[in-house]
Amino acid sequence: MIGEPTYQFNCLICQKKYTRKSSFDKHKILCDFKAKSKWEKKIEDEEQDDMPSYSELVNIVQQLSIKLTKMEEKYGHIQQWVSRKKQKLDIIAWLNTNVKPTMVFTEWIQHNFFVNIDHFETLMENSLFYTIQKVLEFNLNKSSEYTYPIQCFTQKPNTFYIAEEDANMATKWRKLELSDMVLILKTFQNRMIKALTQWKTENSDKFDNSDKISVIYQKAIIKLMNISFCQDASLSRIKHNLYYYLKNDLKSVDAEFEF
Repeated sequence: MIGEPTYQFNCLICQKKYTRKSSFDKHKILCDFKAKSKWEKKIEDEEQDDMPSYSELVNIVQQLSIKLTKMEEKYGHIQQWVSRKKQKLDIIAWLNTNVKPTMVFTEWIQHNFFVNIDHFETLMENSLFYTIQKVLEFNLNKSSEYTYPIQCFTQKPNTFYIAEEDANMATKWRKLELSDMVLILKTFQNRMIKALTQWKTENSDKFDNSDKISVIYQKAIIKLMNISFCQDASLSRIKHNLYYYLKNDLKSVDAEFEF
């Protein structure tokens, strides 16, 4: 004997029961609509009246397409304008006209680049990259009254400009080259060797009383001798760190520059 059907779905609005979910779903759509208030049906009818027709939709799409085309043309004109402005930008010409360094690059390297005992102690306690950065910041002090012969700008990332004297003893700016950066690092290394020699002389008693000091001292020398003088990741890292310390912004300057 077949038993009574099992009703798994019950309509909460009319209490009608269903055994299959598909039948219940169909019923619920109709029952929900019948149960809506006159106000809800009126709102739906008004909103339905506001739905655009096919031809109206086509017109809307056409208008949007025209606006998009105009925006693309405008963006293209802006890009062309920016490109023309960049072609006119001449940072070196601006530097030659507006920036008079206190000393030229060679003078700064030979007579105004200092490394002291404290810097060697920094090397003993920190990495070579950190020490180089601290020495460069010390010798390119942004709070100093000097106008240093090394400049860089946000408009040209990781590009440096240095000032030197031409054949007529006039100060001229140019881009810093690999050989100039190598000269800076070799000067750092030579001055640091003098500083470590002085440090060892003044602290000779510490070597007799502590093997640890001797080990730290030897490790510092190894760091110092491992400076890279070629264009590699290490040199790029040194330049990158210096750039973020030294960079200036030319946006406020009423002039045109070439990058």
